[in-house]
Amino acid sequence: MFTTGTRDIEGAQFQILAAAQSLEKQFRRNRLYPDLANLIDVVSSLTTIIDNREQYQTKLPKKLSGVDFENKTLKFDAIEADAEDVAQMFELIEWAMPQLKSLATEGMAMFDFVQQNMSVNVVGILPVYRDEGYAFIPDHPNGMLHVIRYQMSIYTDEKDQYRAMKTEEVEQITLGQIHSAPESLKMSLVTKREDLPNPATYIVDTDLEFPYEETIMPIAKRALLRELASN
Repeated sequence: MFTTGTRDIEGAQFQILAAAQSLEKQFRRNRLYPDLANLIDVVSSLTTIIDNREQYQTKLPKKLSGVDFENKTLKFDAIEADAEDVAQMFELIEWAMPQLKSLATEGMAMFDFVQQNMSVNVVGILPVYRDEGYAFIPDHPNGMLHVIRYQMSIYTDEKDQYRAMKTEEVEQITLGQIHSAPESLKMSLVTKREDLPNPATYIVDTDLEFPYEETIMPIAKRALLRELASN
């Protein structure tokens, strides 16, 4: 939209405003993902592009063909470009950035609020091996508790090591059952799934009545990843 919108600035602005309004509606409904992560990526990429404006001027004459969001850079075709198009693209980005940054700030404030009202607690005895196990995550609007099996992995690139987590939902139960005996649920899982005879097990505690798929689950997963990385 930013690279092709120079052909119709008003139309591009209309589309950006419509997208921003759609994001705002999702945030007002307490739905953060995947929109917040995508928005942060876009803001970060566009900020980097603006900061490197002079670098892109040296690429002319080439035609601007798109944005490489993974590497936060612009893509050019090896044909003659119009310097005015590039200038208009930067004007469009700078016009949109205050709105996008404001939305990102709103989304991050909600993310912080959820994170502050969420804790991760151990169920039973914590084993030495914690790279695989279970997590119990509440879904208050639907009165359910999601039983998640997680598996940690480490991958490396040229600069650093990263932790990643794969999750799989194994069952759901009503919330009333878990508050009475989370340890009993853990023992039930051991009986049903013998490949994890002594699993690390955690329960995510929050009273927030926020959507599970779009908010509670992704933030709970981050909280669990942080808890595992700290031990």
